Amino acid sequence: MKAHNVWLSGIGVYAPPAQVISQAETTSGPGGGAWHGQPDRVARVCVAGDMSAPDMALHAARRALASSAASPRDVALLIYADVWHQGPDGWAPHSYLQRLLHLDRCLAVEQRAGCTGGFSAIELAVGYLQQRAEADVALVVTSDNFGTKLVDRWCMGPLQGAVGDGAAALVVSRRPGFARVLSTAGATFAEMEAAHREGEPLFPPPVTEGRYMDLGIRAARFQARAIRDGRWMSLSLGHLERAVGVVEEALADAGSDRRDISRVLIHSMPEQAATSYLESLGFTLDRSSWSLAEAMGHVGASDHVLALHHLLVTGQVRHSDRVLLTGFSPGITYKAMVVEITDTGPLRGPGPESRP
Repeated sequence: MKAHNVWLSGIGVYAPPAQVISQAETTSGPGGGAWHGQPDRVARVCVAGDMSAPDMALHAARRALASSAASPRDVALLIYADVWHQGPDGWAPHSYLQRLLHLDRCLAVEQRAGCTGGFSAIELAVGYLQQRAEADVALVVTSDNFGTKLVDRWCMGPLQGAVGDGAAALVVSRRPGFARVLSTAGATFAEMEAAHREGEPLFPPPVTEGRYMDLGIRAARFQARAIRDGRWMSLSLGHLERAVGVVEEALADAGSDRRDISRVLIHSMPEQAATSYLESLGFTLDRSSWSLAEAMGHVGASDHVLALHHLLVTGQVRHSDRVLLTGFSPGITYKAMVVEITDTGPLRGPGPESRP
């Protein structure tokens, strides 16, 4: 989808201190550190301790608004995207932000779309702003704290990195900002829906029974069944086709090709997996955000905005640079977006000061 006169006008993050963790020491789920067959793995991830995800989201949202020309009364839409539980059951984290940010007049919703939730939120915000003449500003917030009893940091499986905590926020606006949204693209592969469910009942929800979230073992079960059924090759090819397809679509709608892209922002994954993924998209690891993701962990739906913020405050992108953001999440859902940097001045500064 081509975007018309829609900008990113503010950005804010909350990144708690990073720690080096060992799978053997930190895995709390069934089977301990050997559950995924790699008990000697180590990773560096952001760990929020007992700071709630909504409070991290609040910090990121305040910074995003402060870095933009928008005020809370300008916000017509708030989308809160998350992966893990946010607070008391039956309670709305977006309403918490509404109260503390004084956003009573806006439409506010929570969205759970995995680690591409931020993409979906931006895409919805773009459509909302382009269809409603009275709406100028939307606020997209992502946040997660995975440090709970039913999740260990290695729940994504052996081909994925450990999960970290943090939050990110973007002000999406019809007013000029630091980046212009050129295009968004998305696709799904519903035939692989069970890849993140295999072996788990729909009811009662496992969390209500006190069972651990382990996406890695679910994916392994799904793969084993697909191999037995003779479907694994076609599923793998279909996955690759869609991952590449959304990038091709986003580039075409942005009037760009791969040579125009300065940096590629992806979600966190181990180096070998990231190298393979990027090569399939036609890019190299050194043009990506992999090194930052490796230093923070997989921070739910926040990876891409955390990476964009890092590029901006450290001066790694300049005026007129085009940046591709892409990734996939359970569903399976595939997303891509191209933005053009238009003004980095107000955001330049030291990267680590993302914590209060």
